[in-house]
Amino acid sequence: MQPPKNRYSQTPSRDSKKPAVKPAKTQKVKPKRVLNLGELAQRRQASKETRRFTKQSRVRTVFLRTTGLSLIGLVLLVLATMFTPLLSIDKITVTGTSKVSNKQVLSLLKNRIGTPLPMISEASVAEDLSQFKLIESISLISKPPHALEVRITERTPISLVVRGGTRFLYDPAGVNLGIASGYELLPTIIVSDDPKSSKSYAQAIDVLLALPAQLLKRVAYIQAKTRDNVTLQLRGNSAQTIIWGDSSQSILKSKVLKTLLVRTSTGRATFDVSAPLTPSVIR
Repeated sequence: MQPPKNRYSQTPSRDSKKPAVKPAKTQKVKPKRVLNLGELAQRRQASKETRRFTKQSRVRTVFLRTTGLSLIGLVLLVLATMFTPLLSIDKITVTGTSKVSNKQVLSLLKNRIGTPLPMISEASVAEDLSQFKLIESISLISKPPHALEVRITERTPISLVVRGGTRFLYDPAGVNLGIASGYELLPTIIVSDDPKSSKSYAQAIDVLLALPAQLLKRVAYIQAKTRDNVTLQLRGNSAQTIIWGDSSQSILKSKVLKTLLVRTSTGRATFDVSAPLTPSVIR
């Protein structure tokens, strides 16, 4: 016989079979590492570098944008001046001429009217005026918005050359400038071939260009038989001759010759300055 159940006795319930709730694990908090002075300085330096790099990047971006806009504006301005009448020529003036006719020059340049100033070049104008042998060089001066000045440098005769019994004027480059009038006080270069391609003419010109202006006027004839044998003959009844030699030491030779001419002002004589340190006078 089983003993009577005590109503006060505890009987296990369904919930009592559930496992007990485990307490939550507590997360361990790592202690913050204290930075030493060196690490702190490195972090500050890195922060400064980052800010500086960012600032430089902004400056570079602004610079590139400004440069790009400027280039675009410049291209647009060039296109506007080249393909619009903004700077088109409506007046051409010619200066520097004494032997060349201004009217003839302007008649050849009238096709340049209406051309934008940036589109015209010295080479193209020189080609237009190539028929004038007396023109040595030209220069263009733009006078915006619509004017152009053409400055002309004419060739200057430096010598006379007899060809076919006629005396012609020639410049240092060997360009024929026309028939001499007979009143030019210029030396005559004795040469048999074309002065423009003659080596003898070029050697004689080198000597003439080295002479002082006063002495150049006294030279009647000059001949370069070879490179080392250039002789000059002075004006006057005494027919004084100068043995110049080659074109080297021209300044020293000029000074020595001037002294010799002062000492021997009259009478027939031959002055040898081919070796200027040991000159001689032959009577």
